[in-house]
Amino acid sequence: MRAARRFGVIGMVITVGWLLFVPAMILWTGLPAAPYAITLFALYVVALALHLYRIRQHVRSLGSPASPWFVVTALVVVLALALVGLASSFAGFTWALVSGVLLGDVVAGGRLWRGAATVALTAAAVFGFGWWIAAHTTYEFPFPPWIGATLAAFYVLFMWCVDVERLWWLKAVTDLDESRRVAAELATARERLRLSDDLHDILGHALEVVAFKSELASRLIDVDTDRSKAELDDVQRVARQSLSEVRALVRETRTTDLATELAGARAVLDSAGVQLVVHGDPSTVVGPARGVLGRVLREAMTNVLRHAQPRRCTIEIEVVDGAAHLRVVNDGVASPAAAEDAGTGLVALGRYLDEHAGRLDAGPGPDGTFRLDASLPVPA
Repeated sequence: MRAARRFGVIGMVITVGWLLFVPAMILWTGLPAAPYAITLFALYVVALALHLYRIRQHVRSLGSPASPWFVVTALVVVLALALVGLASSFAGFTWALVSGVLLGDVVAGGRLWRGAATVALTAAAVFGFGWWIAAHTTYEFPFPPWIGATLAAFYVLFMWCVDVERLWWLKAVTDLDESRRVAAELATARERLRLSDDLHDILGHALEVVAFKSELASRLIDVDTDRSKAELDDVQRVARQSLSEVRALVRETRTTDLATELAGARAVLDSAGVQLVVHGDPSTVVGPARGVLGRVLREAMTNVLRHAQPRRCTIEIEVVDGAAHLRVVNDGVASPAAAEDAGTGLVALGRYLDEHAGRLDAGPGPDGTFRLDASLPVPA
């Protein structure tokens, strides 16, 4: 980006130097006569001032169109400089070089069709009026009058590209740099979102299990001391396991497994007195799908404990037509509104499955049930 700006500035300096060279060479040759020289010098100073003003505007805001006052003023100067130059001497068509560069300042940053029309009409006006002026001048041309008019129109028609092309490339490089910066910011935001989803997955499930088992232990402490102690031991185990998973997440070494999560779900639901029915074998799911569906099952169990009071839960695992399916259905949902209030976990799971070319369907079912259905392609 710094190199592009540096070369852009160098190109602008060269353009200004070329604009200074044109009148210097013509005046040095003694052409034109004094009255024309004064007029051309005044028009040239105005053209140079307009060009420098437009350069400064481009440096501040690349790609911005010229203001209406600038367009009108610059077009008047473009025509006057080219036509007075043709009337001044047989070499006056050279002044149209300055007109062409200034015309580039007019069309830069505008719409394509509008710029093309402006350039074409301006070149046509220079050719038409220039031919008439050259044909009615008092000095004699060493060549037919239409040649000078043609050269002047040629400069006006093509010299604007020198200015516009340089500015276009500088604008393109600037846009690419801006796109790279935005892409980096989006990648950072996506990584933060992924990290927040993983933390929600770990801590949400762990805290829900800890809260449930702590409440169960407090109720059993006067009835069944051994059972209460076992539940408190499970609380410590879950807390330590969650701490290890958070550390593994920081080190990017955390893994989930469908069979492990199924065993954990069985233990948690058994402690809650929920009848669990499992159809299918988690070992039939192979490859990365085991970890992905393991995370889905963990979030499903978190929602079962948090948003329902179930008596029965069914988990189905199957692999059909190259896709692994996990279906979790539980009862005990108090109302459709409660069924729909599944927190942010299902939203995060939806994004997670989208990243792995999977699909998630979840919602309330009949008779106070809630259904979660996840599918994921698996290797043959």
